Amino acid sequence: MKVLVSALAKSVKYMHKKNIIVSFIAGFLIGICATMLTINILNMNKRILPDTEASLKKTDETLQESQQTRPTVNNLTAAKEGVPDEGVKAGDKALAAPQGKDAAVPKSQDEIAPGGIKVYVHYAGEKDKELAEAFSAFLRTKGYASVDAENIKHRHRDIRYFHGEDEKAALLLQKQFNDFIAGSTYVRKFNLNIRDLSKIYSGAKKGSLEVWVFF
Repeated sequence: MKVLVSALAKSVKYMHKKNIIVSFIAGFLIGICATMLTINILNMNKRILPDTEASLKKTDETLQESQQTRPTVNNLTAAKEGVPDEGVKAGDKALAAPQGKDAAVPKSQDEIAPGGIKVYVHYAGEKDKELAEAFSAFLRTKGYASVDAENIKHRHRDIRYFHGEDEKAALLLQKQFNDFIAGSTYVRKFNLNIRDLSKIYSGAKKGSLEVWVFF
């Protein structure tokens, strides 16, 4: 009996030592695994951080390029839509003026302002006085600066100008005379010729026209 108890005691003692050794070994192995896992995680973080910084740097560079490109895009859009660019200097605006088909069209005869033109209506006889004065009144409604009617014996039907720059005004006056005749039921239609007397009477006052007419 004593021998059996002694054997059991030795066996228990042996098992206890064995458990301690196994527990130590297991703890050691767990510690090594935990250390290796920690090292791997740190290495992964070191690899990820540079990639993240590189991506953030590229994003920042892209934003800067976009901000630098935006004014150019706005200028191109404004030019395409015809909106004046704020960066264009006042002296350069004349260079941007439309050319060719889009250039300003010269004024037509109807757009010529007669405000500075003085007209002298010379009618041939007393029988022409009433129509000559009616024509004079008609011209005043068109905005001429001054219209005078005078009885002078003659046999002419023309409009006379004395300076080259008054030619367009003479053509306009011819058209207005035709309009006046067309609206009258008492006079048959006829034309007034245009005469350039600039070489003969160059000393005449600019802006003066003469109408020589008989009805």
